[in-house]
Amino acid sequence: MPHQLKRLGNAGSAGLTEFARSSGIALIEVLVAVLILAVGLLGMAAMQGVSTQMTNGAEQRTQAILLSADMMDRVRSNRSNRLAYDGIDVDPTVTTCATDFTQNNASTVSQNDIAEWSNLVVCLLPEGTATVTVNNASGEVVVTIDWVRSDPDGTPVTLRTVI
Repeated sequence: MPHQLKRLGNAGSAGLTEFARSSGIALIEVLVAVLILAVGLLGMAAMQGVSTQMTNGAEQRTQAILLSADMMDRVRSNRSNRLAYDGIDVDPTVTTCATDFTQNNASTVSQNDIAEWSNLVVCLLPEGTATVTVNNASGEVVVTIDWVRSDPDGTPVTLRTVI
C-alpha cells in the first residue's frame, strides 16, 4: 500500500506542473487578446477624430457655397445696380461678426446687401474672406470665398455666373 501512495503522489505532482504550465499560456493568450483589443480601440478613436474633422470641413464648404449662391441671388435681384457689388472685399480684421445685425433703413438695397453678406461671411466661416467682382460689359459676376481650414489642401470656393 505505501508503494501505491508514492505513485499517486508522483502522478499528482506531474499533473500540478502541467496545470501550472497551461495556466501561464492562458495568461499570455489573454494579454495578446487585450493588446489586440487596445489597438482596435485606438484605431476606432482615431477614425472618429478624422470623421469629426471631415464633417466640420464639409459643413464649412457647404456654408461657403451657400454664401456664394446668396451673393449671386442678391446681385441678380438688384440687376440694375449690379456695379454697386463690384469690388467687395470682406476682411475679418475689418468686419466684425454682429450676431444682432440689422439693416440700415437709410442705406440703399445694395449697401444693406453688402453689409449683411459681409457679416454672414465673417460669422459663419473661421477667418472668412470674400471678394466679388462684376464685369459690367460681359455681365460676369465672380464670388470667391476663402477661410481657415484644418486641412491645408483645401481650395477656396469660387462661383462664376453671367447675369
